[in-house]
Amino acid sequence: MMNNTYFEKLSRQGFSTITSSLQRFVQNTYTLQFTTFFWCQSGEALITIDGYRFRFIQGSIAICPTGSNITVHDITSDFSTRFLGVSEDIWLAARCSFSPEVLQSITCRAYKGRGSANEQAFIANVFKQVEIIEEELYYINDSDYCRKNIILSANAMLLFAQHAQATSSAEQAKKDMGLEEKEKMFLQFRDLIAVHFRSERSVQFYADKLGISTRNLNSVCQRAAAQNAKNLIDHYTIVELQVSLMYTHKTFQELVEEFHFPDQSYLNRYFKRHTNFSLSEFRSKRALAATV
Repeated sequence: MMNNTYFEKLSRQGFSTITSSLQRFVQNTYTLQFTTFFWCQSGEALITIDGYRFRFIQGSIAICPTGSNITVHDITSDFSTRFLGVSEDIWLAARCSFSPEVLQSITCRAYKGRGSANEQAFIANVFKQVEIIEEELYYINDSDYCRKNIILSANAMLLFAQHAQATSSAEQAKKDMGLEEKEKMFLQFRDLIAVHFRSERSVQFYADKLGISTRNLNSVCQRAAAQNAKNLIDHYTIVELQVSLMYTHKTFQELVEEFHFPDQSYLNRYFKRHTNFSLSEFRSKRALAATV
């Protein structure tokens, strides 16, 4: 899917863009190492991303956070996709103004909007802007300037997905693609996390909501995302805590109350177990990166 140069640039500058046919990834599952914005330039492919199956057709975009599992089932000979990979800091900055519920509804899905020439020109210009920014790095040596512009580009694509959602029907797409019951169950689980993650982090709670056993829920999650249910719940919680630490002035005690933790000590241990940073370490280390 991606060559070594792509990953080298991502590690060095926090973003990179490339065009790929994905031909050699047909019938394989790939776990994204970086948040990735896809734009189908030609052809079409049948793809599953974290349990959501769709036809990725010319003009569509899909936004997939780190850890998303992509399976390419089938592909046309003329398929080509442009994609932009971004670092964790850039992703958190780009998405900080979106609620968890909105992010849940627009990520790991494909959107084309009305498919108008203006919409396609908009996306094409976003990717062109990314190319220009990448070239600028060689001349101005101002990584902060370039990073801020990449954040704006990523934010623009998130806004486009939110706009395109108004002219698409995710539920109809699920029906049209004939999702299996377990795939539908996984999508329902993800939707429930977006609503309840601040107050409920037990697998039993979500299994009860879905009317299945915890064992069955874990089986559903392993099949769709190659993770167990608890890992998915905790990942969602940690990302939202990171956004709050970077882009709000909430005190640690306010986060304790908002996320329904017993006390600051418990929250700090929970956060450090998943990130290797204490709350204060994360906030101080990311303070500069959070300024956009």
